[in-house]
Amino acid sequence: MTEGTGNVENVRSLNITQASHGPTRRRTQQERREQTRRALIAAVLDLTTSGAAFDGLSLRQVTQGARVAPSAFYRYFSSMDDLGLAVVEECFRRLRSPLAGASSVDNSASPGSIVKKGVRMLCEYVTQDHRHLAFVARQRAAGNPVLRRAVRQEIRLLTSQMATFLARFDPLNRWSVRDVEMLASLIVVTLTSGIDSMLEILTSDRSDPNSPELQGVAVGLQRQVFFILGAVPAWRST
Repeated sequence: MTEGTGNVENVRSLNITQASHGPTRRRTQQERREQTRRALIAAVLDLTTSGAAFDGLSLRQVTQGARVAPSAFYRYFSSMDDLGLAVVEECFRRLRSPLAGASSVDNSASPGSIVKKGVRMLCEYVTQDHRHLAFVARQRAAGNPVLRRAVRQEIRLLTSQMATFLARFDPLNRWSVRDVEMLASLIVVTLTSGIDSMLEILTSDRSDPNSPELQGVAVGLQRQVFFILGAVPAWRST
C-alpha cells in the first residue's frame, strides 16, 4: 500500500520515480520508503527556504508539503528533530562530494591547482544546491540546539578530513598533528565564511549564479585560501 493522505499516493515521490524510470515501472517497497523520506526532507527545505523557521514548523505542515498522511510520519522519523538531523546529514554528505573530487588529485599536483579546483567545485555546488546549505547556515547561527550541535560536529569532522588530506603533502607531512589540524581549521573557517557570503547573494533578488557579485566572492575565496597556504613554507612546526 502506498503512503498518502487517504488513498492518494505520495505525488512528490511518484513524480521523482516516474522521471527516473518511466511511468510504467512499479516501485519496490524500499524505493517507496526512500522516496517518501526524501519528500519529507524536501518539504522542510521548501518551507524553510520560503522563510519559515524550522522550530516553528509543525508535523502537519511538513506532511502536507510532502503529501504524506500525518500518521505515516513516524514510520520514517522519530521526531521533527530527527527529520532536521537528516537534512543536516544529507547536506554534509553532498558537501563532501565536491571536496572529495578536489582531493582526488595526485600528490604531485601543486597546491595552487588543488585550491583552484576545490574552490571552483565548491562554488558550483553552492549555486546548484544552496537550499541545503542555507538550512545548515541558519541552524549553525541560531537554530535548534540539537541541530546546532549536529552542524558543529559535522564541521569538526570536515576539519579532520581536511587535515588528513593536507598531511599528504610536503612539508605538511612533517608537521605536528596539532599544526596540521590548525591549518585545516583555518581553511574550513574561510570556506564557511565564503559559503555564507555566496548564500547571502543567492537568497537575495540577485540570484543569478553567474552574477559578477557571486563570481567576485568566488575569486576572493580562492585568494584567501592562497594567502593561508602561502604562509606554509615559513611556518616552523613544533
